[in-house]
Amino acid sequence: MTPTKRMLQQLVTDQVVPGLSAAIMDEQQVWTEVIGEAQWVPQTAPLRPGMTYDLASLTKVLGTTTVFLQALAASQVKLDQSIHDWLPEFKPNTTFREALTHTSGLESYIPHRDELSASALRQALIDTLKPTGPKTVLYRDFNLLLVGWALENVFKAPIQTLIQQRVLNPLQLTGASFHPDPRNTVPTTYANGHLLQGIVHDPKARILGEHAGSAGLFATLQDLITYTQYAFGQRTTTAFPAAAFSTLTQDFAGGRTLGWDLRYDASGGIWLYHTGYTGGFWLMQPQTQQALIVLSNRVHPQVNADFLARRDEIVAQYLQDVVK
Repeated sequence: MTPTKRMLQQLVTDQVVPGLSAAIMDEQQVWTEVIGEAQWVPQTAPLRPGMTYDLASLTKVLGTTTVFLQALAASQVKLDQSIHDWLPEFKPNTTFREALTHTSGLESYIPHRDELSASALRQALIDTLKPTGPKTVLYRDFNLLLVGWALENVFKAPIQTLIQQRVLNPLQLTGASFHPDPRNTVPTTYANGHLLQGIVHDPKARILGEHAGSAGLFATLQDLITYTQYAFGQRTTTAFPAAAFSTLTQDFAGGRTLGWDLRYDASGGIWLYHTGYTGGFWLMQPQTQQALIVLSNRVHPQVNADFLARRDEIVAQYLQDVVK
């Protein structure tokens, strides 16, 4: 057993997460493991292979970024084009590149944000988002919300519909959905006294519904394995923007590429990386066809503060394992 696999097992043994579903990919080889339980409260329940997880911000890369890359490949948008061109009511001169690399410098404060309706929240963000600082990397959900709303005007449909029609269906990500079966879904935490099971954890995504491109997607481990195989070129479809995706392993801005974060291994290899607040993390290197995918519910029944440091240790260990 590799050090990475031992650390994943220890994450469950130490009860940092109730359980996890993980995959380690090396060219055509795929190792998978399902460890632990799906939930602790209100009663324990087993974690079964094929269960669906709330992806949280992994929605940004699997969904919205992929739709953007499709539009870019078809010359329907340009990377350094102002979002205002496709979202006229949004006035700041923020480009798609800046939003996708989280270098927009935009900030917003909306009192009682989680009490607004979908239309009111959307309008409040559009009206209040203003450049307030240097355009350095500062991760913010609303950057991908803006990209999603612009794409809605490019393709004339809500962003979640676009993700379903342009990504999930043609890539045959059959376990992925914005409306999963709660009976097969790993629960997250409580909201308003109710356990969130099949209902998105992210408050903004819960309000915005079909217009949320920043979170809201649920998927199985196999869905992320399948998507990764498209990224590796092991599977092909005209719906996957392979040429545009192949440019992502370069630094577009301060350690970030379009949609994705970047990590580096000891040999200088550049890896695509992204995390989700609910407990998922995804690391891949398309050129060498290697990947680490971990899905968990570290917010169950409440956020585990130890998770982030342990996650970073696992990622660092994996990047050591792959170059030995």
